[in-house]
Amino acid sequence: MPPCSTSRISKLLLPYRGLPISVYIQVLCSFINNVGGMSKLFLPLYLRENYQLPYSQIGLLMAFYGMGTLTGAFKGGSLTDRFDSRKLAVLALSLSGLCMLLLALQLPVWLFMPLLVVSGMADGGFKPINQRLALEPCTPQQRPVAQGMLRVAFNLGVAIAGVTAGFIAVWGYQWIYVANASGTLLAAVWMTWSYLRLGEQTRLRPSQRIGEDADLPGPWRDKPFLRVIASMILVTLVFDQMYVTLGLFLREHYQLGPQWIGYLFTLNGLMVVGLQIPISRRVLRWGVARCIQLGALLTGCGFLWLNAGQGPAWAILMMFTLTLGELLLSPTYSLLVMHRSEGRLRGSYLGLYNAVWSGRTLIAPALGTFLYGHVGGPLLWWLCAAACALSAALQHAPLRAILRPSHPHPLNAGSAKQA
Repeated sequence: MPPCSTSRISKLLLPYRGLPISVYIQVLCSFINNVGGMSKLFLPLYLRENYQLPYSQIGLLMAFYGMGTLTGAFKGGSLTDRFDSRKLAVLALSLSGLCMLLLALQLPVWLFMPLLVVSGMADGGFKPINQRLALEPCTPQQRPVAQGMLRVAFNLGVAIAGVTAGFIAVWGYQWIYVANASGTLLAAVWMTWSYLRLGEQTRLRPSQRIGEDADLPGPWRDKPFLRVIASMILVTLVFDQMYVTLGLFLREHYQLGPQWIGYLFTLNGLMVVGLQIPISRRVLRWGVARCIQLGALLTGCGFLWLNAGQGPAWAILMMFTLTLGELLLSPTYSLLVMHRSEGRLRGSYLGLYNAVWSGRTLIAPALGTFLYGHVGGPLLWWLCAAACALSAALQHAPLRAILRPSHPHPLNAGSAKQA
């Protein structure tokens, strides 16, 4: 290989070098876990075709999984304040894998309810643990890149799983769950082996407590943080319409075939894989608060492209804008949570943050379809833009309060310029 090519590759890989070893372990673990399959997307079909359940009962069972995910996200985070996060991560993956194996069996229908609750708790609980293990050992300057790597690993895994699951489904839906269980259990084995081999190198350092921070409140008594979380709920409800009402609108108003949903989500995945890390590397320079506000506005206003005309070009512009908002919000909200939880109950902060993202699946589908049916798609997109504009207004003051440069910190650089 020519020297110039070698130096170019070294330059490209430079941002990913020198990170704590736990980052690489969690990135590969996330990839293995997600490449195993997308079994939950096939669950309604599995229940309908194998058990002939009515749609109402299928929806109820899916809601039980959603409740488990919501509970697991918060409890998984708070448990890391008391127990070894490494052991909790292995336990969550192992439990999730075992649940997948049980779902592959021809179980009585009544067993699906407790099984889906436990499966949801394991899946939801792993997310904040995975984030803490990857981000806490990093310096504030390293965290955007680490978070970007997690996002890319997740999306690559999901993209591969989306292709392979379709082929596996031809043999029978139960094999999708076997494949999913295999990937999840393999991730648990990989993590166990890695942490046993590396030992103390992977132990999380205690949070850097500053003297007066010792008695700071947890997330439930942290009013600025709760205002940001409340504002974020509006953004998540809007963002989830990408998975709920968007397909209905494109089919009914644009008369586009179902393949266009696949094309648009392929665009979303390619943008995340190609742009997430470059954008994550620059959010500290641009300013965390500025990126959060811009990301919220792009998320809400992206849907307005659908009202501007009719045809695939407007749908592509919509997905491009929406994905840019996603690329800005993903690393910055995580950085904000890590910054605010320094010297506090970090697991509880991460748990609450992840619970909000998981909880959107319980509310957004019902709310979005209700509004779509009563006011129509065009007005719904205006409501989405208004909700995200309201979110940006509500979180403006608490973001400035959280990021106020009371003492030198890399996250305060961008917000100091904005003030």
